[in-house]
Amino acid sequence: MIFTLDGKAWRESELLEKMKDDPFYFGYMGENSLSSSSIKLLSKDPLKYINSIGGDSGHKSAFDFGSLFHWYVLEPDVYKKQVFVDVDKRAGKVWKEALAENDRVFLQKDKEKVEELAETFLSCSKIKDILEKSTPEVPAVGYIDGLCFRAKADILGDGYIADLKTCQSLKWFKSDARKFGYAAQVYIYCSLFNITYDNFVFIAIDKSTGEFGFFSVSETFYLSGKEIVEQGIYNYRRISEGETEFEPFYVEDIL
Repeated sequence: MIFTLDGKAWRESELLEKMKDDPFYFGYMGENSLSSSSIKLLSKDPLKYINSIGGDSGHKSAFDFGSLFHWYVLEPDVYKKQVFVDVDKRAGKVWKEALAENDRVFLQKDKEKVEELAETFLSCSKIKDILEKSTPEVPAVGYIDGLCFRAKADILGDGYIADLKTCQSLKWFKSDARKFGYAAQVYIYCSLFNITYDNFVFIAIDKSTGEFGFFSVSETFYLSGKEIVEQGIYNYRRISEGETEFEPFYVEDIL
């Protein structure tokens, strides 16, 4: 049995089946389990996490390209259902009318760019081999330090995970991975899918040029993710006990 954070008991097989559905995964499970995104927020800004519970994060245009690329490559049926509007920007009468009729709307120019880059990406023999020998969008649920966590692997192969990330610049991906706390995702996914960190790889795609690269994970990076998760869990338990005052997050480093 799996107990979600609201105390409800689930058969693991039943829960995993329901987690294949995005509205359930991001809705119910978003509120009643921890994830890499929530744990990163908990580790750095617990009060922001408290305020985000049950709230609508709203439209984030910065993630449009990443979502579209992800769907085109891994979930083509989902991609085909998206609505595109041929306007220059996310404003104006046509855009607002489309947004009023649909949950989410994208720009036509983003569609054209995504499809161009994705087709180049998919033409790579290494990518073809990975996709042919793996399963996309595989959910997992389990406990870390007694708390319910969820995850969904972009690409699950035989004993390995590959995760797609779009980025502003491929040459800055390594620093972005640290900046955005991707190490926490590695630690959580390795725990829930029972794989070792050296069997986790990021596939980063440059949104401007279409260049892409494969980034393996070091032990140091993995352990830094463990620290993020442990700090997030510590703050979650404090919140659960009624604490509302936290020290602001800061770093110490040498230049």
